Amino acid sequence: MKHGLQAFSLKRSRVVAGKLVACLVASLLLLSAAGCSTPPPPRETDLAVSAAQAFEAGHYMLAVEEYGRLLDQHPFSEHAELARLRVAHAFYLGRKYDQAVSAFEDFERRYPASEAIAFSQYITGMCWLDQVNSADRDKSSSVNAILHFDRVVLRYPDSVWATLAGFRKAECYENLADQELYVGDYYRRTGDTTAADLRFHFVLDEYPQTSAAREARERLAGS
Repeated sequence: MKHGLQAFSLKRSRVVAGKLVACLVASLLLLSAAGCSTPPPPRETDLAVSAAQAFEAGHYMLAVEEYGRLLDQHPFSEHAELARLRVAHAFYLGRKYDQAVSAFEDFERRYPASEAIAFSQYITGMCWLDQVNSADRDKSSSVNAILHFDRVVLRYPDSVWATLAGFRKAECYENLADQELYVGDYYRRTGDTTAADLRFHFVLDEYPQTSAAREARERLAGS
């Protein structure tokens, strides 16, 4: 009888031990699976907030990266329109003008009815205007800027962007007139007064409201 009780006790201990081992193995497997699993992607709202914080802090290339993650992971997000606009604006503020122009053009293709189109076209014009560094630079930057500012003025005449575009157009004309004046002065220095006078007359005819026109008139009067 004593041996029977001992055998039963031993058998019961083995069963309990087996259950404990099984539980331990199961726990280890769960922990292992948790450690090896890929963490869930950031939530849409978290990415939008992170990108906005980077933008507002002036970390523009980080904002581009964060908005890019949002668009990659949540392409149909309710934040997508603003994200694409912010990407373009961040490129502009970061002085990445070529990328900014491309991003604004992409935005306008995707959202042709957006309320931000006037802003988009105005800043695209600024991308070109900000690349005008000196009077001897190619005229294409000023010309492209004027084209975009004209679109804003013609399509959105009652917007604040149209008012700003009007001022910027005047700045572009000053740049173009300055370039013509620069060329005229070059001809005068080299002794070609006829070519110089033609440039000065061109300034008076094409850009009569600019400060360069006053200088051109003075040069003609003194020649």
